[in-house]
Amino acid sequence: MSNAPLHGKVAFITGASRGIGRAVAMRLAGAGCNVALVARGAESLAETEALCRALGVKTLTFAIDVADSDLVANAVKTTIQCLGDLHILVNNAGVMVQSSADTADLSDWERIIRVNLTAVMHTTRHALPWIEKAGGGSVIFIASLSGKTSHKGSAAYCASKHGVIGFAGSVFEDVREKGIKVSAICPGFVNTDMITGRNLDPEKMIQPEDVADAVLFVATFPATGCPTEIVIRPQRTPYIAGVD
Repeated sequence: MSNAPLHGKVAFITGASRGIGRAVAMRLAGAGCNVALVARGAESLAETEALCRALGVKTLTFAIDVADSDLVANAVKTTIQCLGDLHILVNNAGVMVQSSADTADLSDWERIIRVNLTAVMHTTRHALPWIEKAGGGSVIFIASLSGKTSHKGSAAYCASKHGVIGFAGSVFEDVREKGIKVSAICPGFVNTDMITGRNLDPEKMIQPEDVADAVLFVATFPATGCPTEIVIRPQRTPYIAGVD
C-alpha cells in the first residue's frame, strides 16, 4: 500500500503534543498530510508543529482542552477555513488516574470519562460531516487493551476505553457506506509519560511510532476493506522481574 494517496490530505489529531499523538502527527506529515494539532500544552505542541513543518507540510495548532466541546468545534471549523478540507481524525487525547474503586476521587473519574470518552464522541461528531463532505477518509480512535480487559486500580479508565471501542463500532456502521474507515487501535503498554514510574522496561514496550504505523496502515488501507480494530501487544513482556 502506498502512502501517496495521503499527500495533500488534512488530518486533525488530538493529544498531539507528545507521545503517541506526536508520533502520529509526524508519521502522517511524513506521508504528506497537512496537520491540525490539538493539545493543552502550548509549548510541547509548538515542538510537534516544528517537527511536522520541517517535513514540508502545512500545520495549525490549537492549545485547548478537548473536554471543551465548543473550542473543539471552533478548531475543526478553523481547520476547514485554513487548510480547506478534513479527511482524517485521530482521537488520541486521554488521561489516566489510578485509584481503587472504593477510595477513588469522583472528580478524577469524571475527568477521565469527560476526556477519554465524552470528548472523543463530541470531536467525532464535529468532524464527521466535514469528512463526509470531503468524500470520505478515516476516523481513528486510540483506544487501549484496557478497553478489552479489566484490571485493578483503573475502573474509570477501563470503562472509558470500553466505551470508545463500542462507540467506534457503531460509528463504523453509521458511515461505512460513505467511504469512511473507522478503526479502534488497542495497544498494550506504550512507552509514554502515562506509564512513567511503573515496573516496566521501556525498550520492551510498544513504542509510540508502532502505534503511528498502525494509524498509517488504517489511513492507507484499500477502499474495499476496513481494519475496524487493531490490537497491539508488546512482543516480549515488559515487566521487570524482581523489582517492586
